[in-house]
Amino acid sequence: MKPLAIFVGASLLVASLSGCASSTNETPTHKAKTSSCLVTYKSDVPGSPVKQLANDLVEAKVVYGLNVKEVVVPNNSGSEEIQSLLFSSLQGGCAYFLSAEDRLNTEVSLFAAKHQFMVALTVGGYSPANQPANVRWVADDLKSGAALAGFAAAAKATNGRVLLVIQDGYFNSDELNKAFRAGVGAFNEKTAAQVSVTKLSASDGNALQQRLTKVDGEVVLALFADNSIWKKLDLSSRTGAVFGSDLQLGNSIGTVDRAVVASVERNYNALVLRVAKDVLDKNFALDPVLMDPLALANGYIELRPLDDTVLDGTTSALLEEYKAVLVAQK
Repeated sequence: MKPLAIFVGASLLVASLSGCASSTNETPTHKAKTSSCLVTYKSDVPGSPVKQLANDLVEAKVVYGLNVKEVVVPNNSGSEEIQSLLFSSLQGGCAYFLSAEDRLNTEVSLFAAKHQFMVALTVGGYSPANQPANVRWVADDLKSGAALAGFAAAAKATNGRVLLVIQDGYFNSDELNKAFRAGVGAFNEKTAAQVSVTKLSASDGNALQQRLTKVDGEVVLALFADNSIWKKLDLSSRTGAVFGSDLQLGNSIGTVDRAVVASVERNYNALVLRVAKDVLDKNFALDPVLMDPLALANGYIELRPLDDTVLDGTTSALLEEYKAVLVAQK
């Protein structure tokens, strides 16, 4: 295991962790020797829920004094190897395990079923079969967040054009692309507009910057990418709105480009803290179990505007109507 702050391959995450730790002034209410462990694969997937869980765990450390560690699983590990890593972590003081990858969620749930004095929080994928009482599961719904972003981006398109850029290897990129386009289509249908979407893939920030210099600055840009892409971009000359994801809008963690108007964000903070308190209070098992498939309805995913001026009243109302449609489809 390694300290969470040296999270492999995630420079934006490291910066976010530092910002999160320094922005909270609450005094810990527990003197905890217990640890939380974020279970991840060695190769991080940009856009997965892992980054947000890491940020939230650091706040749990500040609020509750909970130690924070990372369990790094080699990508091709078998079940026996993963279970061994989890057991070593348990012996090392981990009583709160978190994961957000389908295979790891399954392994963590299987492990929790054998060890009653611990809690697991798994995010995304499917709810565990025969979910143990000491496992909490919530859905991840980046797809709905992308749909909302598509709707809002279309509303901000003054010249009828939106450019969607998705980093190569981005989390659920195919579904994200379809959902974003569906959001644009929903806006067109609702308002009789004819906003079009052009999609680009990106693997290198410098190359993307060069391509963007050839795109009309009035075109709305929606960029789903991690910091390796964002940090290479200069968007200062763009007049069109820019939408992003996982930018932590509203938090005192660095700054974003002034062109950014909204970001698709995950909101696991309250849940991560609540489960941390359960662990420290030794409330391991729940009856009934926590199984929440309604990520959009219950606020685990949102399109977060930079401020109240981003969308006018009419557009905000239309966006809420569209959100209700998405919720009803779940």
